[in-house]
Amino acid sequence: MHTDKTDNSIRMSKVISKYLTLLREMHDIISNVQLDDKMKEPFREIEKEYHKLADKRGAIIKRITRIERTEDVHFLFEDADFSIDTIKKLIRQGKKDAENTVATE
Repeated sequence: MHTDKTDNSIRMSKVISKYLTLLREMHDIISNVQLDDKMKEPFREIEKEYHKLADKRGAIIKRITRIERTEDVHFLFEDADFSIDTIKKLIRQGKKDAENTVATE
């Protein structure tokens, strides 16, 4: 596969999910503590950022299904063909493979 970064993306997803879980646990602890007047304003600012991260971008990926392309016929330069027709064909095939996988799970 040409520059397949799936394994790296999966590793990074797991790391980010751990960070988000830890961040949520820390937030839950801090939000239940009585803060003095000096700490209330900094906490409100941090909480705004927390909600931006946790609510808007904080999706934790629980499962990844890898779909690999199958080929009927192999040819020497198959991984170097970046023609528009080939790219469109691969996109259609990928969409079809994803739809079939989702339908069977």
